[in-house]
Amino acid sequence: MTGFFDELGKKLAERWLTALLLPGLLFTGAAGCARLLGHTHAVDQQAINERMEQMTHDLQGRPAAISVMVLSVLLLATGAGIAAQGMSTAVGKAWVARGPGWLINRRRKRAQVILGTGSFRPPTRYLPARVTSIGDRFRMIDERVEAQYHLRVTLVWPRLWLLLDDSSRAVIQTVHVRYAAARTLTGWGVLYLTLGVMWWPVIVPGLAAIAVGWRRGIAAAGALADLIEATVDTHQQALASSLGVYLPHNRITEPEGMQINDILNKRA
Repeated sequence: MTGFFDELGKKLAERWLTALLLPGLLFTGAAGCARLLGHTHAVDQQAINERMEQMTHDLQGRPAAISVMVLSVLLLATGAGIAAQGMSTAVGKAWVARGPGWLINRRRKRAQVILGTGSFRPPTRYLPARVTSIGDRFRMIDERVEAQYHLRVTLVWPRLWLLLDDSSRAVIQTVHVRYAAARTLTGWGVLYLTLGVMWWPVIVPGLAAIAVGWRRGIAAAGALADLIEATVDTHQQALASSLGVYLPHNRITEPEGMQINDILNKRA
């Protein structure tokens, strides 16, 4: 038991160091520059040297003040990391939000122009209905699975997850971690842009973080959605068998899909 708690403590410390402290220290340093320099002396090397010399002079021979400052920096860095995690959640919600109607209509018209060439007309349910392509890709999981198997992903996914082996879960978890990392990177970018109100040089890394996070988010969301759909495709028989639903065609069709939905919905 002691070994378990030791290992748990190491993992928690590693996560605190990599996910919160290190990026938080970088942000705290940028915040300190913003506080000391502002827009007026944003890139003034002489002003930077003067302020660093003044700070060194003020702390010289005061070990207690140095200890307090170090502790304060660590706390601020951790707080910045926690704020970035919270911003990551907000970013994730924004990516999948329904959004204003005018924006959805604009994205739909653009999709119809791109996809509606010749005699082909995309089904209405496959047209954009979220603010971003990430939100639509996640929404399409349910639309595509319902169209193919008449199943509701929100109902069947927890049961499918329990049926997966460790290797299959590990693949999905790895991609989900990539998606979460993309959201967090975007969250950091938003925080840096906010800091740019005080110190304009951080606007550049803020925009870069948002752009990279967005591109990584698109890729990870697409991969995650594909994996979820593939799991439904390849484990539909196991799902039906676990629920006692017979598949006369060796695959889920509308009657079996409706029956499974009814079972999982507890006939509500």
